[in-house]
Amino acid sequence: MPHPQFQSLRTLVSHPAISRTTTHALRRQAALLPASFLLRPRQHRYYSSSLSSNFRNPISSFSSPFTLNYRSMSSSPSTRKEFLCIVPDKPGTVSKRVEVRGSHLEGVKPLVEKGDIVIGGAMFDSHPVEGETPSFKGSMLVAAGENIDQVKEMLARDVYTTSGVWDLENATIVPFRTAVKTSL
Repeated sequence: MPHPQFQSLRTLVSHPAISRTTTHALRRQAALLPASFLLRPRQHRYYSSSLSSNFRNPISSFSSPFTLNYRSMSSSPSTRKEFLCIVPDKPGTVSKRVEVRGSHLEGVKPLVEKGDIVIGGAMFDSHPVEGETPSFKGSMLVAAGENIDQVKEMLARDVYTTSGVWDLENATIVPFRTAVKTSL
């Protein structure tokens, strides 16, 4: 039987009253736990025969070493919005892309942790065969920011842009809202 504290952690990660920042922090902590702790959230019994005495709030029953920031229904909505970004590569930049990829991934890590990048990856002409250099077309990412200009600034600072791989002049950046998220 998994430890109840870890089941509560999993419940909190998926609870709608938890802010995005806290959710990301809790998910990072949960990722460090053995998979057996996170198989399924604990089922909470909210009601039984005597309604008032058995009401249980899953958040208030949670005890954890983490500091939690709760977002209530009355708090102002976040001004951060999501944007779908399709950024093509400039012609003939495959070798430069491969050369600076490590720097690009290191630069993206803090942006992912802050929630500035929700998802991202390379686009290809076709899926690569193992062992061959892929035929890159560019990159796709979902970025979060206050406005489109903030997202453009973030893309302009990326090493793929500064090293001449991404063609930001021909990038497509459109307002977007994630409806479904699943893991591979």
